[in-house]
Amino acid sequence: MQSLNDLTTSIQSSSSTSMTCAICGQPMYATDKGNCEVTYHCSSDAARFWDFDRGTIDQHKAKEHWDQSIREVFLNRG
Repeated sequence: MQSLNDLTTSIQSSSSTSMTCAICGQPMYATDKGNCEVTYHCSSDAARFWDFDRGTIDQHKAKEHWDQSIREVFLNRG
């Protein structure tokens, strides 16, 4: 039987090339792996809100991009 961690890794590898941001089309990457889900966010520079000065309009736009790009993949244990 395949472990959940192995399954999560295989899903990431197989879908990382096909998962793209709906906003800008850039590749997505996993930001969180939980028990039965993987969370993906946009990898573009435009979504890297932590690179902008705090409280600026540019940071706000980047954070919105980051938040709107979220994609959660729920894994079925059965």
